[in-house]
Amino acid sequence: MGKWEYRIINVRSENYRLDPAAAKDLDALGEEGWELVSIASVNFKTGATDNIALVFKRPKDA
Repeated sequence: MGKWEYRIINVRSENYRLDPAAAKDLDALGEEGWELVSIASVNFKTGATDNIALVFKRPKDA
């Protein structure tokens, strides 16, 4: 069974939307072999979604 490495990125959100400019950074992660596997809202004290946590994985080199 293969091994994985993970990267978690928190992206600022407003009104539950991500900045469209973030697509360029996400494309770069894809070029590096990262695959998006999960998205979670992150709430800091206010109860509103302040950030979106994006979890990526890719095969780990032996």
